[in-house]
Amino acid sequence: MKNFFILVLLMPIFSEAMHHKSEPIIFYLDMEVAEGKGDSLEGFISYLSKTVKETEPDTMYYKYWISPDKKKVSLMEVYQTNEAALFHMNAFDKAAHRDKFLETFVITNFQVLGNTNEELKAAMAFVTTDHRSLVDGFNRSKK
Repeated sequence: MKNFFILVLLMPIFSEAMHHKSEPIIFYLDMEVAEGKGDSLEGFISYLSKTVKETEPDTMYYKYWISPDKKKVSLMEVYQTNEAALFHMNAFDKAAHRDKFLETFVITNFQVLGNTNEELKAAMAFVTTDHRSLVDGFNRSKK
């Protein structure tokens, strides 16, 4: 249910993506903060956001949400295409912060929404195999 509400809040982002005739790829992660990693969490998240913004021009949306007790974090990422999502995965795999990310966050749920191709699925296999394709729905846009 929480995922549904987050997606409803993000409809304007998805709407914009659809106007460009792209098929966005959406990553939705629920994570727990590893023991002893909470003190430097917000600085690390700020670093990650800045790095992605500066190095990945095809990342449309990249935001973190944190619980009041700073023990749970959700991350939403939206990419214009399979290629942009694959670029992110390849960049993450080689990034200096990869190990710190995996030591800081325990991924409890990782959904990939969109029509992912086989190359992207293979690149993501170490973190998730939960790929979901759109079945039905609509997009109400303002005119």
